[in-house]
Amino acid sequence: MAIAREAARTAAFDIRRRTWPLDHVHAHMPLEAAAQIGRIVGPPGERVAWLDTETTGLAGGTGTYVFLVGIGAVEEGDFVLTQYFLRDLGGEVEMLQALADHLRRFDALVTFNGSRFDLPLLQTRFLLSRLRHDFEGSAHLDLMTLARRLWYRRLGGYSMALLEQMILKVDRFLDVAGWMIPSLYVQYLSTGDLDALEPVFAHNASDLLSLLSLHGLAGEMLTHPQETKVAVDWSGLGHLLDARGDGNAAVECYRSALLDERDLWARRRTVTALARHYRKEGLIDLLLELWDGEFHTGVLPRWLVLERLAMIWEWELRDPRQALMCTEQALTHLNGTGHPSPERLIHRRQRLLRKQALGLAPRS
Repeated sequence: MAIAREAARTAAFDIRRRTWPLDHVHAHMPLEAAAQIGRIVGPPGERVAWLDTETTGLAGGTGTYVFLVGIGAVEEGDFVLTQYFLRDLGGEVEMLQALADHLRRFDALVTFNGSRFDLPLLQTRFLLSRLRHDFEGSAHLDLMTLARRLWYRRLGGYSMALLEQMILKVDRFLDVAGWMIPSLYVQYLSTGDLDALEPVFAHNASDLLSLLSLHGLAGEMLTHPQETKVAVDWSGLGHLLDARGDGNAAVECYRSALLDERDLWARRRTVTALARHYRKEGLIDLLLELWDGEFHTGVLPRWLVLERLAMIWEWELRDPRQALMCTEQALTHLNGTGHPSPERLIHRRQRLLRKQALGLAPRS
């Protein structure tokens, strides 16, 4: 259970601190494990903080104030959440100065949608207050970019609320809806009733805990992808592993993706990525098997699959006769689709006819 460690108040803003022991489990793993394994996906830096804001508007812009900033960090054996709350709009400069001092303790930030919302909005507030803090110069990981890859196609979205429900399995009891938060702050400014904002502080704390848990889950999935127990876009995970240079794990993810992928463009992207690995490793038998399987699966256009087979027979196996057979079949299938550009296949056929006339033998 979180406990209050410190509360400070000025005329302009409050500072609230809450702590959780590192063995506290939120969602799928203890906070300490999430903080450690999450570092595998970044950001670079020794001192990392998790950041989330609550604002007077969801669209951003110069008229939008940041009235609550939550900063989570591992400190002295606990996960510590520090919340900066703007009691009065006239105290914004004072709060931002204190916030900047706090942020200088860290050299990296983790957010969810921070690249498009939280950090640009904070940067705007600093500039309007004639204060300096270089958010763009700090290392930063926006977990929304990973969430989009890992879950968008499986879940139809990747909002934090959806990920909490479907992936983290977190159930927020009596939580305030995000769209209500700006109006609750406006109500507070009118009435001075701070009790009405207590659910907002709790909402911000839950956001930070889920942000840390999601960070840990992403690190766990990229470390042990085949042990993943949650729903995932296997192709998206494969591309993330490819970007990290973990080709073997990426291959297994692509194979898993092809078991049930029926979307044409997604399947084409996945097959192409897997074929690239096979070609790079010289696994020509697997390369042929892959494209032959795609022909019988029937999701990709058959002329396209036959063209890829022709390329393998021509360049990897040096067999112009087999390549020509595939090319002729590809043209037959293409003619039935109304495709406007058969020139590439016609050019290939002419080249292969010349090679066959020269009697070029297949590679033994």
